[in-house]
Amino acid sequence: MKKWKVLGSVLLVFLLGILTGALLMYHKCQQKIENIVSDEPRTMREFIVQRLTRELHLDSVQMDQLRAIVKETRAEMRNARKQIRPQIEEILARSQDRVRALLRPDQLAQYDKIVAEHKKKRENAEHDE
Repeated sequence: MKKWKVLGSVLLVFLLGILTGALLMYHKCQQKIENIVSDEPRTMREFIVQRLTRELHLDSVQMDQLRAIVKETRAEMRNARKQIRPQIEEILARSQDRVRALLRPDQLAQYDKIVAEHKKKRENAEHDE
């Protein structure tokens, strides 16, 4: 009986170690994905540079030039987004009005909360650029 308790305890510790490792890896991967998806400027820029460096075997001069190109492209994209932002906001507002029209009164408050959270995230993302 004592032998089984020891074996069970060792197995439990082993399984808890696996679970802890899996959770830590999941959290780390989620963070990395969120940084890339949220388009954090430096993270996205470095992701592009690192991937092309690895796949194309870029030297340090090429990496520096690539960083400059990616940074300039990002600035151009930001300016393009600013120009079309009013049109996008208008399209979103019309879409939100159409969705509100099909919702029941008990759903409207939750929908408005979702829209406000999404708008706040967009504004924060624009501010971070």
